[in-house]
Amino acid sequence: MAGLVASGIIKWTANKLSSLLSPPVVSASSDEQSTSFRDLRELQRTMARVQRTLNAMDEHNIRDEAERLRLWELQQFAYDAQDAVDEYRYELLRRRMEDQTNQGQSSRSRKRKHKGDKKEPEPSPIKVPVPDDLAARVRKILERFNEITKAWDHFRLSESDAPIREDDYDVKILTAPYVGDFNIVGREEDKESIIEQLLSDEAGQANVSVLSIVGMGGLGKTTVAQMVYNDERVSKYFKLKGWVDVSEDHFDVKEIARKIVMSFTRNPCDTEDMDNLKDMIMAQVQHTEFFLVLDNVWNVKKELWDDLLALMVGAQSGMILVTTRDETISTMVGTMPSYDLSFLSSEESWQLFKRMAFGCTDQHMGQQFEGFGRKIVEKCGGLPLAIKVIGSSLHGETNEETWKDVSEDDQWKLPVGEDRVLPALKLSYDRMPTQLKRCFVFLSLLPKGYYFWKEDLINLWMCLGLLKQYSTRRHENIGTMYFDDLIQRTMVQRAESGEKPECFVTHDLIHDLANFVSGGDFLRLNTQYLHETNGNFRYLSVVISSSDHTDVALNSVRMPSRGIRILKFVNARDNRSCSSKLFSHSINIKIPTETWQNLKQLRALDFSHSALTQVPDSIRELKLLRYLSLFQTRINTIPESISDLYNLRVLDARTDSLREIPRGIQKLVNLRHLNLDLWSPLCMPRGIGALKGLQTLPRFSIGSEGWHCNVTELHHLVNIHGELCITGLRRVTNVNDAQTANLVSKNHLQILRLDWSDGVCPNNCSHPSSSNDVATPEQEEEIFESLRPHKNIEELEVINYSGYRYPSWFGASTFMDLAKIILCQHSCKFLPPLGELPRLRILSMEYMTGVEHVGQEFRGSITTRAFPALEELEFKEILKWVEWSQIGQDDFPSLRLLKIKENHELRYLPHTLSSSLTKLVIKDCSKLASLPAIPNLTALVLKGKINEQLLNDLHFPCLRSLKVLLSRSIEHILLDSRNHPLLEVLVISVCPCLHSIMGLSNLGSLKFLNINRCPYLQLPSDKPLSPHLQRLTITKCPLLAHWLEIQNSRLQCQLDGSKDAWYEEQQALYELNDASEDEQREEFGLLSEDENGEEDDEQDHEQSEDQETHYGNNDSSEDE
Repeated sequence: MAGLVASGIIKWTANKLSSLLSPPVVSASSDEQSTSFRDLRELQRTMARVQRTLNAMDEHNIRDEAERLRLWELQQFAYDAQDAVDEYRYELLRRRMEDQTNQGQSSRSRKRKHKGDKKEPEPSPIKVPVPDDLAARVRKILERFNEITKAWDHFRLSESDAPIREDDYDVKILTAPYVGDFNIVGREEDKESIIEQLLSDEAGQANVSVLSIVGMGGLGKTTVAQMVYNDERVSKYFKLKGWVDVSEDHFDVKEIARKIVMSFTRNPCDTEDMDNLKDMIMAQVQHTEFFLVLDNVWNVKKELWDDLLALMVGAQSGMILVTTRDETISTMVGTMPSYDLSFLSSEESWQLFKRMAFGCTDQHMGQQFEGFGRKIVEKCGGLPLAIKVIGSSLHGETNEETWKDVSEDDQWKLPVGEDRVLPALKLSYDRMPTQLKRCFVFLSLLPKGYYFWKEDLINLWMCLGLLKQYSTRRHENIGTMYFDDLIQRTMVQRAESGEKPECFVTHDLIHDLANFVSGGDFLRLNTQYLHETNGNFRYLSVVISSSDHTDVALNSVRMPSRGIRILKFVNARDNRSCSSKLFSHSINIKIPTETWQNLKQLRALDFSHSALTQVPDSIRELKLLRYLSLFQTRINTIPESISDLYNLRVLDARTDSLREIPRGIQKLVNLRHLNLDLWSPLCMPRGIGALKGLQTLPRFSIGSEGWHCNVTELHHLVNIHGELCITGLRRVTNVNDAQTANLVSKNHLQILRLDWSDGVCPNNCSHPSSSNDVATPEQEEEIFESLRPHKNIEELEVINYSGYRYPSWFGASTFMDLAKIILCQHSCKFLPPLGELPRLRILSMEYMTGVEHVGQEFRGSITTRAFPALEELEFKEILKWVEWSQIGQDDFPSLRLLKIKENHELRYLPHTLSSSLTKLVIKDCSKLASLPAIPNLTALVLKGKINEQLLNDLHFPCLRSLKVLLSRSIEHILLDSRNHPLLEVLVISVCPCLHSIMGLSNLGSLKFLNINRCPYLQLPSDKPLSPHLQRLTITKCPLLAHWLEIQNSRLQCQLDGSKDAWYEEQQALYELNDASEDEQREEFGLLSEDENGEEDDEQDHEQSEDQETHYGNNDSSEDE
């Protein structure tokens, strides 16, 4: 594989060298310079010949050690040749930038581009002589190459020096990706058998039972465990579930304990103390049934396993499901007979293969394909992963000879074992296009089971020159095509992290394949083995996976003298997500001065998720660097010396501590992706607009003239994709500047945020400014009018706008793709007319200080149904709002959720709201005396200061769930069963002034009753509750003790303590959740009932397990 990577390097280098050696550049007066350019041309021709040879060779098929050595020498020739050419390219860029600095901008570069202008042509080549030291290196490279060829008698190179070509890359992407159960065959019976064991009487005999799923790699152990974990019966039976991917060569009890805590609580856990970890686990598992999956257990000693179990010794009832390849481990940890996962049957294997090779239908499968296909399936031996991978590689293949070649390939005859790559995987790799092979191998730099982002890998490929250039496609699009092809081939799979953007991961056996084909140029090194290096690698990743080895000092690593291409630090201590890694603050990276000398050939440097606080000035020496990641580090400034990195294409500076971008960044003319954090106190310099190739710029911070950037610099940034947040718009006082920004031309933008303030964390920078003027409300109106985005925009957020009216384009139906709008802190007296937007689904308006009435203007001039696609609508902190009226009969036909929060003056709502509305949340609207008629409302949440009359006059015939919480104003609640005859769930929580609930006994459909922290509430003991009541939970209501005893005696045969009833109650409570911060705090007992300026009784109202009484069957008591 290293030969293929080297051949790709040669191809890229030769093409670049060809463009550099154009006649205007190579003209030189001296004989010495003529000789230097002749040497460069000779190097170009030689590379063309070597590239074909390396492309045709597979180092794994070379048996002779001498030939392997020659191949290795050719690979080093490729690396050295690229370094030489890249250094000459850097020299061209350096001279070009120096000339621009000395001469100033030409009149053509000062001229602003207007809409419709063609792309500016590249400047004429600059006549730059070959530096003496570089000329000498080129001669040495050619001399060494001649030595290689003379010493290798059997080495033959094509004499042709024609331009290097490769076969076209034709990717056949499936119309439907393999998700869900589509690629799972023959495992339903396994799932049922395992669930039967989990729920058996035998499993319940021990406090903690352990069941193991045993089988070789690729058999589907993790898949079956996932099927079990997500089964509804398991979710109902076990209150608490957790999943931990062990996937480490060493069994680190502390790391696993921390992952268990995070999985159980769904919250971060960064404690390093084992006693604290034990207490946190005990708090979760004590008095409850839990289910824990430990996936991919490799290496564990008996004493370590016992240490782990000791953390759960107080569990009431727990089940641990272990997946492992090792029968010895299964025997050691199991308390129940292990489950041996079998291979798929012949028919099951064939069905799975057909799905992967032919998609959802096999109607076009010819008899000849079936014959070859069944031979291939037979050789896969019933191993699901092998079948998936080889089947995916043949998807869309119509050449009968190809099917025959795969079915008869000699690699099927190789022995199969845990220490060897499966023949089916190697065959699938062999069938990859050359370009895809080069990209795939870089997965070997990541540890097993590591989650990664698609964009990060694509950017790495791009910066290493691995993406084949098409004249009409962006490199990023080509990379996406490659990546999607890897997904289709089952070489990469989506990780279940729940993140956006989504994360990806490779199967362990696919990871083994990447390691196998990567060769000696790639090295992945754990920090505990830093001193064990051979010095011959070119691509290095340093993996931090243990808390005992977080100080990373590269002086102990023997670096190759010729330098490396990639240096990547990988925080593998926390793999819950891609975006956030715990313990980053404890990973200290030290690169000694002498080590920097061996890093001068670096193309990619990744410090992400570490405690790095400073980038040294010596980074300027890495003049070939194209990729630099400072993601989630602790740096606050980037040194000015970074401006010498003219080759840099990707700078990932997403860290909330970054305060300033260096002024010289404008020199980075090749920069395509400048990733910045939305929440950092960022100060941006003038000159960003010179980076015309930028495609990623999520943050643009406008300052006060002088040193700072101006909105006009957005003019030439027409290639920005994805997201753009513009802060500091209050400093734009000239409407011409806003027009010059030309947002309407940025047709690749999907998300736009316009913020007139300085952002969430303003930066009080020390740079001088020529003006501190801020726009008047009238000027802001003109500015906003001039900031019209392109019609392709999908999300729009406007913050801190002080104008009195909205622009004419705001809400125009031409914005066909606009699906989400957020308005926050506006001064307008009226809401914008948004009713005509055809695809608007989410609309949120918060802190609108001038609005008093919402009426016809909100609908707009539309004559038919307004807000046709709107699903979620929120009004929050509209402090002067009194009335909402003039809704059309057919308006809001898709509305599902309406939130009206903290609108203290609101008195009137429309008489009727849409029949599609099913959930309504009202919070702190004390003057609102009645609610509209909502015919199909099923869930109602009333929070905070609520008018008691509103609560007692409710009339919703379809209402099934009602929640009242955090209210000090309510003293009496009247529930009329005639007004809500279907009410099943009633939750009353944190109402310290509540004294009575009338009509409770008349709620004939009530199934779940939950009363929490109502210290003065009393209920009549002589009135029985609903005959359908299944669950009754009373918490911290001291005056209900006697009432509770009586109700329990009446309902002892009626209350349902089953897991089904508990699960149904939890689902009902979840549907009532508002997902707001106060509700989350209330759920965990951390919210003071007196948060609105009244005395704090939080301590008295914290959740206390021994004060909660729950009844689900006779004489039972447990915690929720």
